[in-house]
Amino acid sequence: MNNILQNETDGVKENLHDAQTSAADMELINKYSRKELTAEDVYTFSVVLCDNEVDRDNEHFSDEALDKLAQLFVGVTGIYDHTPSAKNQVARIYSCAVEQVDGRKTSYGEPYRRLVARAYIPRCKSSEELIAMLDSGIKKEVSVGCGIGECVCSICGEDLRTGACSHVKGRRYGGKLCCGVLKEPTDAYEWSFIAVPSQREAGVIKSFTYPGDISGILNAQKLLDEEAAESLKTYISSLEKSAREGEMYKSVLRLEAVKAGITARIGIESSLLESMVKGLSAEELLRLKEGFEKTAAELLPVRCQTMTEEAFGTPVRRDDNSGYDI
Repeated sequence: MNNILQNETDGVKENLHDAQTSAADMELINKYSRKELTAEDVYTFSVVLCDNEVDRDNEHFSDEALDKLAQLFVGVTGIYDHTPSAKNQVARIYSCAVEQVDGRKTSYGEPYRRLVARAYIPRCKSSEELIAMLDSGIKKEVSVGCGIGECVCSICGEDLRTGACSHVKGRRYGGKLCCGVLKEPTDAYEWSFIAVPSQREAGVIKSFTYPGDISGILNAQKLLDEEAAESLKTYISSLEKSAREGEMYKSVLRLEAVKAGITARIGIESSLLESMVKGLSAEELLRLKEGFEKTAAELLPVRCQTMTEEAFGTPVRRDDNSGYDI
């Protein structure tokens, strides 16, 4: 899941280093330093972290997600290539805000908004090369690593991770592009300077919050070689296919359980019964359906048209069909 930010969202903004780092900047920066720093001690710059435009994965952040990320990214460290190593720490964000670019719209027609951070680098021998690369425009593109709670379909609103949605990201339905809308940020891990942002597999991290250890598995893809990463991707695709088929099976079971409940005359309206079975597991739905069917069979036993009076236990009227159920 790649490429939150590319050239299109500017990366490190032009006029990287402010001629004057304000006293307000220094007050914020000194919240993270052990000693009192001055404007001469640091190099400050602005950087676009991400935006609400559809990215190369056919996903985009919701406006609410950008607003939440503006809070989560304050104080977060900047590294190289999403490699979580202390030696790769090169910068830190000291303020962050969402800005709307007047007159610009996203590809889906909404006002364009982007998450802009202010970051600093200490001026020292080891940072001279990075500062020179920033000033020359060589180091410019960045991307973010963050946890996202929901990724919903822009067409139907279903969570794309459950397999309940049949829409395909990147396709158009009634003229509207299907994409994943990233919502409910849970964490901001880091932001990185990346080397080749124009490639689709640039190593950009957008992790989702899954139960169990699946989020760790997805994040681990960047640590694997190409063949292993492809095998993992294939395996995850097979799991997603199984999940979709399981949802289809549950949909059939829900329908059958409701029908069985109506036949059993349990006295609950069909709309209410549909709501009641919505959150049940496949096993629970199966047991409920079988229970309703048993009740219905006792209430309305099926009788063969050719059964004898002895088999019925009561006299059979031969002039109509009331002696048996169809």
